[in-house]
This record gives sequence, C-alpha cells and structure tokens, in this order.
Amino acid sequence: MAPPESLPARIARAATPVSGSRGCGPTLPADLMEKAVLRLGWVALIYVASHVILRFVYHFTYASLPEQPLDIGGIFPSSFPLADVGIAGAVISGVLVCVLAWSRKLPPALMLDIGLLFEVVGALWISLVEFATPVTYLRAEGTSSISIWIVFFILVVPATFGKTTLAAFASAAMGPVGLIAAALYYGVEMPEPGLWFRLFFPIFWYTAWAVLLSRFLYSMGCDVGKARELGSYALLEPLGSGGMGEVWKVQHRMLARDSALKMIRPDVCAKTDARGIAMHRRFEREVRATAGLRSPHTVAVYDFGMAEDGCFYYVMELLDGLDLESLVERYGPLPPERVIHFLRQACDSLAEAHHNCLVHRDIKPTNIFACRLGLNYDFIKVLDFGLVKSDLQADESQTRLTVDGTTTGTPAYMAPEMALGKPVDARTDLYGLGCVGYWLLTGRLVFEGSTPAAVLLAHLQETPVPPSQRAELEIPASLERAILSCLEKDAAKRPQSAQELSRQLAACRCDVRETWNQERAERWWRTHMPATEARPRAEQMAVAERQPG
Repeated sequence: MAPPESLPARIARAATPVSGSRGCGPTLPADLMEKAVLRLGWVALIYVASHVILRFVYHFTYASLPEQPLDIGGIFPSSFPLADVGIAGAVISGVLVCVLAWSRKLPPALMLDIGLLFEVVGALWISLVEFATPVTYLRAEGTSSISIWIVFFILVVPATFGKTTLAAFASAAMGPVGLIAAALYYGVEMPEPGLWFRLFFPIFWYTAWAVLLSRFLYSMGCDVGKARELGSYALLEPLGSGGMGEVWKVQHRMLARDSALKMIRPDVCAKTDARGIAMHRRFEREVRATAGLRSPHTVAVYDFGMAEDGCFYYVMELLDGLDLESLVERYGPLPPERVIHFLRQACDSLAEAHHNCLVHRDIKPTNIFACRLGLNYDFIKVLDFGLVKSDLQADESQTRLTVDGTTTGTPAYMAPEMALGKPVDARTDLYGLGCVGYWLLTGRLVFEGSTPAAVLLAHLQETPVPPSQRAELEIPASLERAILSCLEKDAAKRPQSAQELSRQLAACRCDVRETWNQERAERWWRTHMPATEARPRAEQMAVAERQPG
C-alpha cells in the first residue's frame, strides 16, 4: 500500500484555487519565514565563528614563519591592518544580525531583507581579508571564499528571485571592490586584465548558478503555501500535532479571521483497522459534540467538513492565552478567589454539556484554557470533547470506541467509577473538576505515583490530603469543602450537577478585601502577558493530543 500523503498534499487536492492567483507571490508562508529567520541567525553565528578562528590561525601560523620576500609588512596580525578591519567588521555585523534574528523583535520579512544586506556586507569583509596583503592578487589559484559564502547563503536564506539576484551579484562585486581597496591602501598597481578575469570570473559564474538554483528552492516554498488552502481557509502555520490530529493556524480568505483548523493526521486517515476506525469516530464525535454546544465557555466551532480522502476537519476559534496546567507551572498556585472564578466558568460549560446528556470524561488542566477574549480577561474555555459520551445512549458503538492499546481519560484526573469501567455521568466530570481545583490551589496532583496504575489505585482507595495542608496560600474552609466533596469516591456524595457545584463555589467567602474581578484580571494579564507579547499558543489544540498521564 502506498504511504499516506502529507497534509499539504491532501489539502492541495481538496483545495479550491484562489481566483486569479498566479506565481509565487511576494512572501513565503509565515512558518517558513520564521524558520528562515532562525537559520539566518545560525548563518551569522557560523560566519562570526569562522572569522574568529581564522584570526587565531593566522596569528599562530604567520607568527612562526620568517618574513616572506614579497611580504612588505611582516607578521599578519600587526602588519596587515586591512585584514583586521575585515575580521572586526565580520564579527560585529555577524553578531548584530544573529542577535536581531533570534530576538524576533523585527517582522520576519524585514529580517530577511536585512539578511540580504548582511550577505553583501559579509562578502565585503571576506574580500578585505582575502586581499589583506598587497601581493595577494598575484596568487590567483583556488576558489574565493566569496563564492562559498554566496552559495551557502542562498541555500539557507530564501528570497524572491529579484532580491536574490541583486544581493548575490552585489556580493560577487565585493571581490573587485576589496582588491581595489587593498591596492589603494598599499599604493600598489592594479593587476592586469587577465588576472582580473582569473580572479573574479569563477565568483560570478558560481553566483549565476546559485541564483538559478534559488529560483527552484523558492518555488518549492511557494508551492507549499499554495497547497495550504482548504476550501475558504488558507493554512498559515502549524500549531501542533499529536496522536490523532494536526492543528494549523488558518485564515478565512474572505473574512480575514484567524482560526484554528484541526484535521486527522494523514497516517491515521490511512488506517482501516479497529484503531483507525475508532479514531475517526472519536474525531467525528468531537466535532458534532462541540458544534452543538453554545456556552461561551466552550470553545466555539466555526465550520466543519470533509476532505476528498474522507478525513474530517473542523475550524474553531483561535484562543489567546494558556491552559491551566501551563498557568500554574509558570506562575505558581493561584489565589482562592481566582480559582473560584475559573471553576465557575468551567461549570457553565459542563452544565450545558450535561444538559445535552454529554459527559466530557477528560476534564483536566490542559483541557481548560484561560484566555483574553476581546475586553474580557481570565475568560475560561473548555476544550477537547473528543472523549465525550452520552450518558443516555451507552450503546455498543460507543463502548467499543476505546480499543486495545489506548487509554480513555487521564489517570491523574480520573474518577473511580471511570477507572473501574462503570457507567459515567455528570458527576464523573465534577470529580475531574475537583482535581483541577486542587491543582490550581496547590500546584500538586491529588494523588502522585510512579506509574499510571499506582495513581489509579490511589484514586480508588486513598483519601486525598486536604489542599490546605499542601498549599502555600490560605484556603477558605468553604472552598476546601467544595473541592473535597467533588473528590468523594462515591458519586452520590458529590455535587449532583455542575449548577449545584457552581452555587457552592459562589457561596465561598475568601478572606480578601477584593474579589477576583475584571480589574484584577486585567492587571494580571497586562503585567504577566502583555498583548504585545501574547501569541495564540499551540497548547490550545496540542493539549487535546497529549498522552494521558
């Protein structure tokens, strides 16, 4: 059987061509440009390292040799300041470009244009080093380092054909410029025309071939960009991938709205065994379940469809923020009033799902997202309804969606009845939400073990340590009771609905002067995640694919 096609290839077959679009366009796809900027930083660093090493090699080599008959100055490091000028210029310009590229403070397109300027300037420094002595032009043997620099730069840093041609031939022209500068500096005669030809024709010859090659390389990048179109959506950059799906940042071509597109991975689509069928059904169920929910705290689905190969995809809102696991790992346990604010919003999402007879079955911090939504801060979104199950329709097709070798749910947040394979209902999700609240307050899991089996056994048998005994901040007794009630082994002793839990949380009184409100939330976001630094994060979708643990 033929290997599965890549995602861009499948999209290319399913895509609707853009009317009137021709050629490569002025830029590469955003993710390819980002990678090119990173490569530019490495090129600059290698360039600097090469000249530093060259400086020491020349020092130890020439310092140990007697003066040559044609050497009018003596030892290289002190006798030929033009070479030192070239090496110093190379180091300074290379470090500057490396810092700019890796700081990501400039737009990728602008940074790549600066890279082309660096190509020309870098060729000038190479030329000054090569023609540092007044007799260098008498030795026309070998290939100039400028040729190697131009070819290497073109292969690593892409640009349009026009920009590449201009920068490459300008760099090649730095060879004669360096020779003229050296001749003028040392007051020697210019070489004869034949020597000019022998010195510089190879540089221009290699440059011409490199420019032609760059045309094909840039076209391949453009082809990837053209392939990244699915229906009305243009794929901008990958956000993540996991066991089942690939997630891309996309933009609607007419509305110019950024979204997230999730599609089953091509190798999963190609599977026809029980595992592949189960994943297809899980993905389809996730789409339908999420699309049917209207709570503002459930991630919104904009569109869904099917590619020509039969694989589902769906488009959802792109969130600006981070999941609750990352939030605690990065900033530590949260104050109780903020935990209450988060849990009540999650209850709103789950209440609607439970009202529609849907059980999430995988409530955990990575599936709950805190984001900035318009002018609202700390706005909660519940993600990944891929394991959702109807508590009224436990038919055979649903019970068999978990196949050998896969795990349903996450052991660290799994309710006892789910671990035992018993029927689940809304109270199963509340157990997971209690585990989430425990994590937010303490930064610790309810039960920790060396293996998933040990963690599951603890959920079945052990009594959880009250969070107040493991938290750094004081926890109100009413909030602790609400969390521990969710962690009861017997589902009958837990809150019987998400609405009931939300009312319990609303009744909790924190010993603080100010409740957690939009003003406090906005101050936190402006301090820790200012809008100029925030980016829609891959965790939004990638968390749905993380291995349970």
